[in-house]
Order: sequence, then C-alpha cells, then structure tokens
Amino acid sequence: MFDDPPVEDLFSASGALDAIAELEKNTNAAILAQRASERLEVRTKVWVKPANASQRHQFSIEGVTADISTGGCMMLLPRPIFPGDIFWLSFMEAELGLGSIFARCLRCRFVREEIYEAGFRFLSNVNLTSAVQAHTMSPH
Repeated sequence: MFDDPPVEDLFSASGALDAIAELEKNTNAAILAQRASERLEVRTKVWVKPANASQRHQFSIEGVTADISTGGCMMLLPRPIFPGDIFWLSFMEAELGLGSIFARCLRCRFVREEIYEAGFRFLSNVNLTSAVQAHTMSPH
C-alpha cells in the first residue's frame, strides 16, 4: 500500500546525457556561432504574448529588439519568460513592417534588475528586406 514510488534513473533516461552535453555547449560564443542568418541591429518596440489565442489577453510584455534576422530576434524585456514556450510577437508596424509572428523562446537570461535578454526563433522565416524597405519607404 505504501510502497516506495519507482525512481527513474536519470542517466538511463533517453537522451539525458545528450541534453546535458548540449547544455554544456551553451556558451555565449556557441550561441553566436549558431546564428546562421545575418543579423541587423534594429531597435523597435515589440509586444510578447502567449501564442494560444485563448490566452493572448492574459498578459503582454513590452520589450525592445536588440537585433533581428530572417529566422529570429534578440530582445530586452522587463521580466523573464520561459525558454521553450511559444509566443505571439507583435512588432510596432510603424517602425518595422513585420506585423505579428509566432516564435519560440530559446533562451532568457538575467542582465540586471528588471532587464532580461531573450532570444527567439521564428516558426517561419520572415522577409526582412521587405520589412525594412516598407519601413524606410513609409512616410514618418
């Protein structure tokens, strides 16, 4: 009736050692090397919301991009978010013609009080050239 619950051996769990090895590789230099796309330094407002439409009204975090590429972006946020979660990113249309995009948070780290750096991978690549051209050609 009160038997000990089964304990799973973490080292025999499928992929556990691979996951640890992958985590050990996550240095700043390794992260920068993984960026396959050219990154543009772009400062624009962005709103981070849950990806699920039924949860999108629950919270919205306003941040600012540090850089952006066709496959993702890095931004600064006033509070942390969970890596692995999928979000709905809404870029300020007047500053960058991207609109809203689904993206997965790949990392989130503490920078200093009330500032967190978050890296996102877009679920589909964006046409950054068109977005930048739309912004530069629009009347301000």
